[in-house]
Amino acid sequence: MELSCVGVGAGPSNLSLACQIHEQVGQGALFLDRHVDFRWHPGIAFDSSELQVSHFKDLVTLVNPRSAYTFVNFLHENGRLYHFLNAQFEAVFRAEFEQYLNWAFHRNPLVHGGETVHEIRFDGAFRVRTDNAVLGARNVVVGIGKQAQIPPQFQGWIGRNLFHSSVLLHIHPEVRRKHVCVVGGGQSGAEVMLHLVGLPKERRPASITWASQRENYLPLDNSPFTNELFMPCFSDRFAAMSESQRKLLLRRFVLASDGISESTLRAIYQALYRHAFFEPNRSDITLRPGCTVSHCINAGAGHRLTLQHGMLEVEEVTADIVILATGYENAVPDFLEPIAHRLEQIDNELAIREDFSVSWDGPRDRRIFVQNASLGQRGLADPNLSLLAWRARRILDSLLGREPYANPEHAGFISHTSIKRWPAPAAEEMGSGI
Repeated sequence: MELSCVGVGAGPSNLSLACQIHEQVGQGALFLDRHVDFRWHPGIAFDSSELQVSHFKDLVTLVNPRSAYTFVNFLHENGRLYHFLNAQFEAVFRAEFEQYLNWAFHRNPLVHGGETVHEIRFDGAFRVRTDNAVLGARNVVVGIGKQAQIPPQFQGWIGRNLFHSSVLLHIHPEVRRKHVCVVGGGQSGAEVMLHLVGLPKERRPASITWASQRENYLPLDNSPFTNELFMPCFSDRFAAMSESQRKLLLRRFVLASDGISESTLRAIYQALYRHAFFEPNRSDITLRPGCTVSHCINAGAGHRLTLQHGMLEVEEVTADIVILATGYENAVPDFLEPIAHRLEQIDNELAIREDFSVSWDGPRDRRIFVQNASLGQRGLADPNLSLLAWRARRILDSLLGREPYANPEHAGFISHTSIKRWPAPAAEEMGSGI
């Protein structure tokens, strides 16, 4: 049987689409994930990690608050709704939100875990080869997330003592009495730092250096007017801008999606305070904002990093363990290799249309949709949970051949201004803070 669509990956993006298809259509789609259970960045899932967005920005609430797949219904069905209210959390723990996502993953009959997609070909229909079958589909939706970004100066050195933060809890390095360097001043770098300074005294490193190219450890801009960048109307407006305007806006508002939660900053500062004034035999902790790591070389069992402060000042740091909190990047997945030459690209992204389908040389009624892979074309909200449900709804509308969902929300309070008149900010890469 030919399916209307096959989804590759059942992370938050495709899981949102699966839930909406299940409730509105009921059949004709299948979402495949290589994991048997829902896994959400397990390599950096610290117990204290919190969402940086409201729990209303779940799989479905912002397009259908009456859905059975809301976070509030998850709390209700699991007998903890009143307790959740009584707890008065400032933010939802990522661990609880992962429980919610796993609940939806197993509740939805269109989601099949434990099945890996190896290859997608096209012969008038898409042929999706998995561990167990070859499935035919008129459309494919790719939602597998991004891959760890390893800056060039660190490539070739990746191993058990130099690795990306996304695998920290998998590697579980022995840091006791070691010299550790954390590279990256965004949320991931901050959470790694908080994890290290929060270890029991007997397990702490001898020294910790936290390096970031930003001039300080800067907070997330979660203010009301900045949050208008995370509304559906702005996503469409952003897509209509010129490429230069989009790049300028991404640089200007980088902290709207890549700053550090104030609660995390406060927790780190309080941990450093306790560490400095209450505890004997403390670790040597060095904060190095405003610098770039220009070189990395092998130094015995560890590595020697060259920290560049401006044009002239140079500092060398030798570390037994280097943890790279350097963000994530897009990559065309291997399973698309048979048709990759037919897909249009813009920089490091697949070029997408208004409905998030990829521009390609195939028939217009046979489409490849991508989710969480278009920050440069769709703005800061694309990798964020904020427009998760709305984006999935737009894809569903396209699959069903109907007009895009008309969001009843007010268009926003900020009037359109000309980005061309803005002074250019200093360049900074998204998603790393290195």
